Amino acid sequence: MIKYPNEITSKSVKKLLKKREFFEEVASLSQILLPINNTIKILESDNSTLADVFVQMVYLAYKLKNINISNMNGLKRHSICAFNKRWNEFQVNPYLLAYFLHPGYRG
Repeated sequence: MIKYPNEITSKSVKKLLKKREFFEEVASLSQILLPINNTIKILESDNSTLADVFVQMVYLAYKLKNINISNMNGLKRHSICAFNKRWNEFQVNPYLLAYFLHPGYRG
């Protein structure tokens, strides 16, 4: 905004960008979306296994539970509810078996 003041013409956008809360909210949003994005990338790969699916679901649950954001509790709550809905659809037993039989399993 300082180098190129004419690039952004909307006054409301300029006003928003000058507020510190905007950047804190973007950082909080990225804390939630980054693990979700990484999980989707891994699970859509051609060589992912049932064990990979299980490990990524557990990792995503851990990340969502431990994200510490105060200004976006509604988004965090929604993310956890969406995850819980998918987890309840998840038939855990075959995935647990694949995880325990996986060559990388270390007990």
